[in-house]
Amino acid sequence: MARIVVLGAALGGLQTALLVAQDGHEVTVLERDPRPPPPDAEPAWSQWPRPGIAQLRQTHLPLARWLQLAEAHLPDLVREMTEAGAVRMNVLAPEPAFRGPLMAGDERFDTLAARRSLLEAAATRAAENAGIRIGRGTVCRGLRSSPGPRTPYSGASGDRVPHVTGVETDAGGSKADLVVDCTGRRSQLPSWLRDIGVPCPVDESGRRGFTYYSKYFRSADGAMPTDRFPLVVEHGSLGLLRIPADHGTYSLCLISRSDDEQLRRALRNERAWSAAVRLFPGADRWLDGRPVTDGIQIMAGLTDRKRLLYDTQHPLVTGLVAVGDAWAITTPTVGRGLAMSLQHSLLLRDTLRRTGTAHPVELVTGFAEATRNSLGRIYEQTTAYTRHRLSEMDAHAAGTPYRNPDWNRAKALALLAQRDTDALRAERAAAHLLPGAREVPAAPALANAVTRLVPEVERRMPPGPSRADLLKAIEA
Repeated sequence: MARIVVLGAALGGLQTALLVAQDGHEVTVLERDPRPPPPDAEPAWSQWPRPGIAQLRQTHLPLARWLQLAEAHLPDLVREMTEAGAVRMNVLAPEPAFRGPLMAGDERFDTLAARRSLLEAAATRAAENAGIRIGRGTVCRGLRSSPGPRTPYSGASGDRVPHVTGVETDAGGSKADLVVDCTGRRSQLPSWLRDIGVPCPVDESGRRGFTYYSKYFRSADGAMPTDRFPLVVEHGSLGLLRIPADHGTYSLCLISRSDDEQLRRALRNERAWSAAVRLFPGADRWLDGRPVTDGIQIMAGLTDRKRLLYDTQHPLVTGLVAVGDAWAITTPTVGRGLAMSLQHSLLLRDTLRRTGTAHPVELVTGFAEATRNSLGRIYEQTTAYTRHRLSEMDAHAAGTPYRNPDWNRAKALALLAQRDTDALRAERAAAHLLPGAREVPAAPALANAVTRLVPEVERRMPPGPSRADLLKAIEA
């Protein structure tokens, strides 16, 4: 069995560690933040300093696909989260367009609603219960390496690609047969690689993105303010998330373009933020809860980025892989990060089962191929959403409708989902990456219904206030 060092003890790193430890590998997790989580949900929320997780107190809801995978492969993790207070919820049930009751098979739309701090703390306990050592307060300073084996990809000069043999830390170092970078969007991997002579990996990155403005509340009676509500609503220049969490808490999150200077200045102010929330139908009652965060929690620069350490044939380095957000970041609006991260961890586990660490080139190229085949399409779908939604926001600010055939069909399906429960199931299945979801919208009856709605979508502006009315409301 191999010695594996996982960098990062956030949920993505701990999921990876749990999966590979199940196969008997010796796993060590290194984490730069020094303090372990408190044992209970409320101190974990209010007292746990976790600068390494920028999104710890931001709006959060895993996709249903994440829960499917977690229950199948990490049942102890799910049990820890549930016992800590994570609430099992069905993402169909609250939607105003849903005509209940839930049917057999609708359980595939279940997920766990909880604040991110609860999920992180529960994952830490699950890892510790599994015997995984977490080295807290350990800052990784770089990579250890040696010349790797000559490969068919080394070129005419016969140069060897560097092979990572461990990490250098402020406490000395750790040897490893495989280093797994799970340090997320703040990964220092490019500089570490440059230091061992590896060309800087290519980053495919969006130039623009979104900004989150969120706030958590606690309801007086432990119930959500309303029984029926859309989890996600997109108006012209703003989006709103209404997301249930644990122990009677919930969050409201406004989403704007990161380069929308007028809204960025205004939405930092709590009065302006509340005024903007009230522009969404039915959102007033959600402001009545007791705030459990101070001020507006802001997270900017939320865009898509993919880091290419290797393609399926030409590795830049061996002995090292990047998993989850260290490989690819997707805009949190669509909530795919955790599901993609867990699926990525499963791909690594399966690749290790096939190749082991004794064949380093086969390991990294096999993992790259599995990543491309399994997650490449999902990443491309997400970047397409980002481009189209930003363009729609641009058009709204200019007072014109945004027209694009692919976007119009997606909006037509969303409109149909507001009128038809079967269309809602199809739309939610695609949004939550459920198996078989791609085929359903292509079914003739549904495809024809969507086509009939496209002209209606093309004729109208996005729902919600005009740009002028929006600015007037939040500046009052």
